Amino acid sequence: MNITLRTMYILNTSFMVDYDVHDRWLELMRKHVAPFIREQGFDEPVFTRVLADNPEGHFTYSLQVPLPDMERYNEFTERVLGEYRTVAAPLFGQKVLAFSTLLKKESL
Repeated sequence: MNITLRTMYILNTSFMVDYDVHDRWLELMRKHVAPFIREQGFDEPVFTRVLADNPEGHFTYSLQVPLPDMERYNEFTERVLGEYRTVAAPLFGQKVLAFSTLLKKESL
């Protein structure tokens, strides 16, 4: 049996959100960012809040988007993350910090 494995990537973007801007930031994610991701034709993202016993003045969130190849990765980072930075930076400044990690899905 010959099985062809398809490479799959997941772009994980983590956000540290100060308490005092949390509600406005979450509204931006729900009403602007998520619809924009869908409009751009990307697969449905997974959006989660990291649960911590002692959050230190902020909430932490993760946005994970499946991507089939590096071309779509580049499109996502340019279009979606670029749009996010353009909108969020003036609104929240250093009260929301974000970083992205590219993951490659492996078979077990």
